[in-house]
Amino acid sequence: MVPGPGNGLNITPPPPLGWGHGLVLRRRALGEADLALDVFFVRRGILECTVRRGAFASTPQKAALEPPALTFFRFQWLSGEKVRGDSWSTVALFPRARKHPLLALEVCHSLSSYLPRGWWESSLFRTALRALQNLEKDIPPREVQLFFRLGFLTATGHSPEQLLPRRFPLKTALHRPQSKERKILEKVTEELWMKTMRSPLFQGKRAFPLP
Repeated sequence: MVPGPGNGLNITPPPPLGWGHGLVLRRRALGEADLALDVFFVRRGILECTVRRGAFASTPQKAALEPPALTFFRFQWLSGEKVRGDSWSTVALFPRARKHPLLALEVCHSLSSYLPRGWWESSLFRTALRALQNLEKDIPPREVQLFFRLGFLTATGHSPEQLLPRRFPLKTALHRPQSKERKILEKVTEELWMKTMRSPLFQGKRAFPLP
């Protein structure tokens, strides 16, 4: 006889499976063995991804679990905002970004501070990915930071263009790093960024200006 409902056997179906590419934004330890990652999954948004035994020295492809890696995950859904990573493989590690930890931290924490769990915003994902890719091209970090902040602020409805003087030569400021117009653009953008990052919208996270 096959046990059915009410026959004393309680069968819990396994969590549904999923997969996707994601940008690892944060990493924290769960005990001595496990990890909890904030991952910005393409078309799924930011999810908490638990990785069992991810903190072990013998964990395969450990770099894929470190911010700001772009990683392919296979996972099990635990809820609408949480998954359990079963396997992963590296897509891009951005080694030059790791040489500029304050800028990498700003990119990652800006996203995880602004976006609620499970929220997908393609323009913010592209802005962050472009910043990391530009660092790999040896573009100066200060310039990468400026364009990241401009893209982030514009995507979230806080464009610095509204605060610039009338008839401001924006193209000159964008394409001539040594121009006086660039210095004005940097000043306006930094002031707006600091003001915005201190707002409750960003949960009090601080910005990381570069020297």
